[in-house]
Amino acid sequence: MTGTEPNTGSTTPAGTRAPLTWAQVQAALPDQGERTEDPTAIIALFAGRTEAERRKLLPEYKEAIRALRDTPRGLRSLRYAGIACLGGPAGIAQWLSREDMTWPSRRGGDERAVHTLLAQRNPAWLPEIANRLAAKMPVEPWGNHWDVVDALVRGGGLPTPTTAGFVVRWLDKVGRESIGEGHTLAERLREDPYFADLLPALFEADGVGARLESQDSWQQAGQSRWGAALAELADAKVIERDTVLDGCLSRLLRGERLGASRAFIRLHDAMAPTDDELAARVDSYLRLLPDAPSPVAGTAQEVLRRLDAAGRLDAERLAEASRAVLFRSEKKLVRGQLVWLGQAIKRHPEHAGTLLAGACTAFGSTAVDLQERALILIAKHVGKLPADQAALVYDEVRAQLPLLGEALRPDAAALIGESVVAEPDSLPLLAPPPVRELPPPIGSLDELVEELAVLFAGTANPWVNPRGRATDPLAVERIVSAMLREHARDRQALHTALLPLTERHAHIIEQHWFIHQVQGAVGALVAAATGYGGSRTGWFRSLFGKGTEASDHDLIPGSKVDVDRLEPAQRFLLARLYEVGTRLRVPYSGPHLAEIADATGFVDPRALVAGLEQWEASEHTPWRRDVDQALLRLPADIDPDLIARAGRLTSPAGRRVAAVLAAGGPPAGVVGRRRFDRIHREFSYRDRTWAHSDGPLATVVPGDRELLPKSASVLYDLADAGAAARGAGWSENTEPDMHCWPLLLPRDRDTIAAHVAIRTQRGIDGSSRGAEILPALAESHGPLGPGMSLALAYALGARAAEDRAAAVDALVTLAARGDAWDTAALGRDIGEAVRTRGLKTTRVVASLRDAARAGAGAAVWGVLSGFLPDLLAGTKSTGLADALSVAAETAAAAGGGPAGAIRGLDELADRKGASRAVTEAKRLRRILADRG
Repeated sequence: MTGTEPNTGSTTPAGTRAPLTWAQVQAALPDQGERTEDPTAIIALFAGRTEAERRKLLPEYKEAIRALRDTPRGLRSLRYAGIACLGGPAGIAQWLSREDMTWPSRRGGDERAVHTLLAQRNPAWLPEIANRLAAKMPVEPWGNHWDVVDALVRGGGLPTPTTAGFVVRWLDKVGRESIGEGHTLAERLREDPYFADLLPALFEADGVGARLESQDSWQQAGQSRWGAALAELADAKVIERDTVLDGCLSRLLRGERLGASRAFIRLHDAMAPTDDELAARVDSYLRLLPDAPSPVAGTAQEVLRRLDAAGRLDAERLAEASRAVLFRSEKKLVRGQLVWLGQAIKRHPEHAGTLLAGACTAFGSTAVDLQERALILIAKHVGKLPADQAALVYDEVRAQLPLLGEALRPDAAALIGESVVAEPDSLPLLAPPPVRELPPPIGSLDELVEELAVLFAGTANPWVNPRGRATDPLAVERIVSAMLREHARDRQALHTALLPLTERHAHIIEQHWFIHQVQGAVGALVAAATGYGGSRTGWFRSLFGKGTEASDHDLIPGSKVDVDRLEPAQRFLLARLYEVGTRLRVPYSGPHLAEIADATGFVDPRALVAGLEQWEASEHTPWRRDVDQALLRLPADIDPDLIARAGRLTSPAGRRVAAVLAAGGPPAGVVGRRRFDRIHREFSYRDRTWAHSDGPLATVVPGDRELLPKSASVLYDLADAGAAARGAGWSENTEPDMHCWPLLLPRDRDTIAAHVAIRTQRGIDGSSRGAEILPALAESHGPLGPGMSLALAYALGARAAEDRAAAVDALVTLAARGDAWDTAALGRDIGEAVRTRGLKTTRVVASLRDAARAGAGAAVWGVLSGFLPDLLAGTKSTGLADALSVAAETAAAAGGGPAGAIRGLDELADRKGASRAVTEAKRLRRILADRG
């Protein structure tokens, strides 16, 4: 329906009442000074009014919006007026879903009034508005989205929405009310009008698992408040047990992240399923074994083992379960499966050969001790099998033999009657990574608006999701270049094209929470181009119009203390972006000097010199940070003719650029190592752990200060690593997105890596961003030194699996590029971090094994040659055997070296006993001797 349709809720003829005026509307609006919003007057004013009367108010209504746009909280005073005047369900739904309309109000707005106003206008609009609002409803507990939709659904008797936002917010509301009212959750659910409709949606909507995990976090370990409530209701026949059990399994089969999966495991366990219920779902449990998170696979393994012990699992499914589990890397699961196989062979004698052959799957494990367990199990039972079943086992052992390590391969060969064993396949050879291509420039205003919309739509609220989403640094550079280009072409057209973004993404453009984020700075560019906020008091009005010599504290919003706390690279990046905002507020912004010419981040030196010539011809002064960033992006090889051409520049900026070009580019930072003890310690409420910033850290000092761009000196502000560490951890809710950092210094990656090392070091104890940009730094340029070494050392042993994966990618990329770097120094840094900072050897070794299997065997051997002396000299043996095992594999592939080069190896290899560490030490020494 549209706004031109008759008012089906009107009962009073329009001619019997005085014409409606905007002054009457303003007088009837809820008083913003009151503690509660009373919409009674506004409801009475619009009761019985026609659509024509309402439309006449739209011009004054829109003018009121423009007047209040600079004070977004004041827009809430127009909330009910917008509902009463806007035409059509789509416009009303968009109005109600605005950030400034849904922000929690201290006055406690009456959401039932929303339903009343809409029902007076046209009750047929209610379903569409409710559905649109439900579809836009976020899962984060912000604003009053749920209350509005709840009022519309209940008031209009509408079908229950099942969108993710509605389901998760309902779950929050029910959970809170059951605590606050003193009722049990089961009692609250019995009375809830939505429960029957939303129970299936609990197992379908995104975000439910995370919210259940949050609600269960204060319960005793392993307990589930929702699980107990659903089990109670199932026992009382209020709900069907099958709905919950099938729902849990379907959710676990979706492959969600571990935190969300745990909640559904607890729900499943709280239902205490019987053997009959488990047997009816055996295929679903089998499907969880291969690649579900470890706790989920462990639950499925326990269920199937229970069914096997009860005689409810056939041998075919048992064999399938064994192959699925033995292929996994988790030692606990594999050990448990081998024990189960040893017991099951006795219960299934007619299928013993098939089951025992499945144990050979463990030969592909990266852990030699698990390979050995499987081989012992086979050797124990194969001799007792009938000939036909034994043949199955021998054939499988022969096929899987190359997967075994050198220490076990002879025993396995003897088991099948062979004495000569082929060497295993060599590690794969690495190919140089493909060169990334720079996307074409943004070609039109429509494309620019689309790119900005994509950037803003992917921006997570840092207070809800501190890690957020990765920002594409090339997208940011393309947006900056396009905005400056369109500003020079047609400033008014740019203003008109960007204006709608100020409505759709006001929460970013107005800098709510994003003031020190890249997305917030890009939002400031939109504000600058559109004049948004130009009449406001405070920092935003005074932000733009600064001169080229403005300081960081003048350019970057926030207090001086907050700006000082920003990490150096983020501070330099934001200062440049906010300077671009200043350029967009003046008539002439001049050529863009720092525009990148390739995906690595280098500028075109010819374009830089030509741009400076244009600046001099215009008799304007280039923007300081634009010049500085361009200098930092100069490539190493400069044409002598271009150097001579630059020497003819006469402006201060031109002479400075000419000097840097003549010197071969800006100087690289000098990165060093320094040991710090307990310089910073903070409690992470998100991880419930203490995070330390101590141990070995990097320090940076600039090279030739005469050639260093003035504003870029902040990038080398790491002399006090303690202060840098404190700045890195000053707020969990303002974590910077560092994906743009590598483009700041494309020829000096070790300096950026030194900044990143502070963050990867914090990742040992808890979650910390930083490691995700290591692959990009590996693809960048410049010498490698302590910065990259320390950043990699900590990331290879980081707590978060994604951080370790990023470090492995970076290590493999460096190996593939063939860059000159000291891999043994990385090993020594790892050893020191293990000794002094609590870096976990098992995590590091697992990462190094992954890198070796990806083809970086020679580099991994170099790392281990530096790491093993520290590990062998230490008092802790955790991870030693695995480290020696990986060293043996990579030393064989890399050509090895003299055994004496690994200090402490002979002493361990000469010890008595048959521990795995001694066995692996003997094997490594033998390989080194053979290839030395």
